[in-house]
Amino acid sequence: MHGTWNFVSERSRRIAGAVFLTLSLLAVAVGPAASLKAKQDEPETPEAAGQSLPRPRDMNAETLDQVSTDLQARIAVIWDASQSAENRKQAIADAQPLIAALTGDSAKDSLRGRLQRRIGLIEAAMKAAAVDNLQPSQVDYQGQLHSAVTALTESLNSVPNGNLWIAFLKLDTLSTPDASPDAIKAMIERTTPTDVMSSEQRAFVLRPDIQELKSHAESAAAAILVFENDAAARVELDKQIDHLLRGILQNEVTPVVSSADKVRVAWRVIRARFPAAADTLRPVLNEHYFNNNLHLSISETLMARLISDYKTETGRVSDCILGAWVTGTQTTNVHVSVDVQPSTTTAKFDLKLDGNTRSDTVAQKDPATIWTTGNHYFWIDKAIEFNGSRIITSPSRFSVDTNSRTLGFRTKFDGIPLFGGIVRSMARQKIAESKPESEAETARRLRKDAVPKFDTEASNRFGTLDEDLQKTHAALEAKGVAPDSVSARSSNTHVAVSSRTIGSAFLGGSVQPVAPLATEGGTIQVHESTLNGLLDALAFHGRVIPDDQLTPEIEKALSALLQRDIKLKNGEQPAKTDEDPEHKATSFVFSKADPLRVRFDNGELTLLLQTGIRQEGRADVAVHTIIVPIAVSVAESKIVLTPKPIRVVSAPITVANQLRKVIGRRIQAKELEATTNLQADSEKPLTLTITGIQLNDGWMTTEFK
Repeated sequence: MHGTWNFVSERSRRIAGAVFLTLSLLAVAVGPAASLKAKQDEPETPEAAGQSLPRPRDMNAETLDQVSTDLQARIAVIWDASQSAENRKQAIADAQPLIAALTGDSAKDSLRGRLQRRIGLIEAAMKAAAVDNLQPSQVDYQGQLHSAVTALTESLNSVPNGNLWIAFLKLDTLSTPDASPDAIKAMIERTTPTDVMSSEQRAFVLRPDIQELKSHAESAAAAILVFENDAAARVELDKQIDHLLRGILQNEVTPVVSSADKVRVAWRVIRARFPAAADTLRPVLNEHYFNNNLHLSISETLMARLISDYKTETGRVSDCILGAWVTGTQTTNVHVSVDVQPSTTTAKFDLKLDGNTRSDTVAQKDPATIWTTGNHYFWIDKAIEFNGSRIITSPSRFSVDTNSRTLGFRTKFDGIPLFGGIVRSMARQKIAESKPESEAETARRLRKDAVPKFDTEASNRFGTLDEDLQKTHAALEAKGVAPDSVSARSSNTHVAVSSRTIGSAFLGGSVQPVAPLATEGGTIQVHESTLNGLLDALAFHGRVIPDDQLTPEIEKALSALLQRDIKLKNGEQPAKTDEDPEHKATSFVFSKADPLRVRFDNGELTLLLQTGIRQEGRADVAVHTIIVPIAVSVAESKIVLTPKPIRVVSAPITVANQLRKVIGRRIQAKELEATTNLQADSEKPLTLTITGIQLNDGWMTTEFK
């Protein structure tokens, strides 16, 4: 059984690797330069007429006119903030049946969902602006700020030169729970990165703990706002709701940090100073903009294939049992399987070992020799749970059914008249009387041999997996991109885990797309906000990175973040072309803000690079926005990646051509194997195959089996 458990536990660890594979596969696929991620919608200036709200490109006037001119007219009114509340409410009421009628194909279904989400947001914003109660929250936000300052001071005092950063932030000005509004405002300014800061200072204030302090300061500053009258308070509420709305809608146009930060700041002000309005907005925000942005489900069938195993072991028996010397042979068969258990709070399954031991033995104890055959069945169950943060293993449960049968016996007095018969009769009676004790001893020995080994090896291996998860979480947390909430659950047939990663300045996912519940495989759904957070954590902001060092830099950063060795490509370099015969040495000069982004929509993974280039013998090209759409599909056991024309925003034609050439030579159509072997180092393959990939409305849904 020892060998069996080594095999099973390694598979368990590979499950986590398979999950990461689905997250990183597309990044790997497009080559070194295209391992960069970016966003899908070209960041054109959204439609703006007077006080119109930003309109994402998928619902601009031209697009909606093709769907329904009546709907377009209503949307124009709804999006026009200068219209009266009555007109906008009527337009919403008129638009609802038109939106509900958008059915017939996936494109219309997707548009219907987006319109309902965005109109629901605007409707909630209008209701929030009309609340009667303008009283501030009773939450002690100043006390929370003081606690955060105290914790940060202690943390900085424990590291070399930490006192210098304490002085830089002037944390002493917030040393009391009732710090002045001016001191709080100054703290917000000091924790906001600016161009006049050195790279070291900028990196420091962008640390997750510093930005968390900034969010506490913003909430505290809002909570203590005092207005002359309700009219003045309502002006501030209207302003913050407008910031919230515009930030969210602009983020759907172009998901950049500035838009998300605008939303989070406005939300903190509304939540702290206008809690009644926040209560009106919260359901819509939580469902569509602060929701989970990663979902994973795995069927019991797939888990069984990944974990289950069967093994046979044969050996000799030579032992002293109940005073008798026992010799012989035995064969043990064990089958390891998994049984998913229903749970609403954890992902739970039982690791099950079914065993059968067959034995043929000879027991010698003066004056008798006994031949026995055994056919014993035993079962071990161990509950494994993932509660969202830790993997927990429970003590094993053991049960056994012993079945021994005496084939025959002899005594040393056999053949002696009369006395021999008496001895055989006594021996037969003794054998019968001792059978319960013998069976109990057999059960005890089976338990003693199987359970400790099962417990130790299962707990050690799942403990190792848990340690890996904790290390990864700590590395992500240090970069501010660790999940801030994780939920796990299981049914009779599936385990599922969902997480949300938004930090203090990002937005989250929307309602996940409906995906079929895989009966033999699994599904992972990743929202673009998850990957955009990881991309920010790569810390390419403002850096100059040589072309040939870009892939190693990404590999290094991802390996540090995810606490595992990440290799994106085999090191191949782009071939020289007639357009670029010298293959000039090139460096990427990344923007200080949002250097890399990704969008998922309409079956495309779209990369957005905010970068300039520096080439030997040529003038530097300033930072521009480069849009790289790549169609993604699965066909004939291949993942097909088809690049589409690269676009460069707001650049002269010669500059745009140069940028397209540099990026384009690194991104080529590819077909990747959809199947990976999780046991490449074993003679027995264990394959995982991606059977479908859909990209739509910010989500990438990957099905595998």
